[in-house]
Amino acid sequence: MRLSYNKLLIVLSFVTLTACSNNQNQNESYTLAATGYGSSVFPLATPIQVSYQDEVKLLRINQLIADKSKVDDKQRAILLYERGLIYDRMGLNANSRYDFTQSISLDPTLAASYNSLGVYLLMGEAYDEAFDAFDSAIELSDQMDYSYLHRAIGLSLVNRYDGAQADIEHFYELDKSDPYRSLWRYIINAHVDLKAAEQQLETAQATEEDNRFAWAIVGVMNGDISERDFFDNIGNGIKSNEELAQRLCEAYYYLAHWYMNNDNLTKGIYYLKLSAATNVKDFIEYKYALIDLNNIQNKLQQQALKLQQAQQANNPSS
Repeated sequence: MRLSYNKLLIVLSFVTLTACSNNQNQNESYTLAATGYGSSVFPLATPIQVSYQDEVKLLRINQLIADKSKVDDKQRAILLYERGLIYDRMGLNANSRYDFTQSISLDPTLAASYNSLGVYLLMGEAYDEAFDAFDSAIELSDQMDYSYLHRAIGLSLVNRYDGAQADIEHFYELDKSDPYRSLWRYIINAHVDLKAAEQQLETAQATEEDNRFAWAIVGVMNGDISERDFFDNIGNGIKSNEELAQRLCEAYYYLAHWYMNNDNLTKGIYYLKLSAATNVKDFIEYKYALIDLNNIQNKLQQQALKLQQAQQANNPSS
């Protein structure tokens, strides 16, 4: 989609604004009626806060790590990994990344630490180091399915689409019944051939007994469910704000890519911001929403600069 310089500046200013923070309390059943949906009102959850349970776990893990007489290096490596996950949920990125790094230094065979560290390296745009981390996770364990996904995402971020497609196809083949794998397959493959990616998504079908929420997202993208009906019913079957925030984090993220692939960048950006606004910091959709927003902002700034330079070249007296 081509934008004029003025329109590009408008979109650029939009992506740099903070996400909507006017979160309203939901009723006890968390059933959402999207009154006014289609204009400006979208379902929102109260952003996730640090839980008391995580605070207690953190205290206990700190005590165990400090007591060197009771744990050996391999046990301490696991504790550091577990603490890193808690820091991850809290949004303490530097602490989390440090713990994953220390965990690996104590036990270089702990595949999960390599995988988690790799995501943080991607967020820091340290792509080569991230790929090394995912490679290590895959080599050390056959349970690291998501390392293939993260590596595919990283490869697509640096425009290495052949490798990205190979990884996402492998990730998908490991469990074709998983709706999230179909969604990620669509996102990765759309960079190369949008029509083919859409056709692949159309073939993804849930079994009658599979009621996972993400299938409804697939249904919206395939045109089987209207987006309004989807959001009107997104709170069905859940009983807490945390569950609602998690659903919205996922829904807004995948639908953002769907909109951007259909030449609606503005709505895609808005949905990415809504995904990030849920504050579900340990979800990959939250993390990649932040990466996507940063990349979009950088690209728009570059486009704006080029357009400005072109206009100045054509109108040197202006």
